[in-house]
Amino acid sequence: MKKIIQRTGRFEKSFGKLNVKTQKQFIKKLGIFIDDEYSTSLKTHKLKGKRQNEYAFSITDDIRAIYEKHSTYEKEILIFKFVDIGGHNKVY
Repeated sequence: MKKIIQRTGRFEKSFGKLNVKTQKQFIKKLGIFIDDEYSTSLKTHKLKGKRQNEYAFSITDDIRAIYEKHSTYEKEILIFKFVDIGGHNKVY
């Protein structure tokens, strides 16, 4: 199955505001995410309420990456669109 990673402008802006250490942690976690979206180290979970079509995984104890997941071509291609990243209180 092919996986495509996309980023929104909001994600890019929020990512740019993170310190370099946290940015590097995200890149490391993204590698794990690409191999196994539900790796226990990521604590991936589906969101509820107004963000019920989105998912999140942990970068640090407080920092979360928020994404949407879509499949195309009879589920042969998965598209992960990262929509935001930041502290728990900021992104939820």
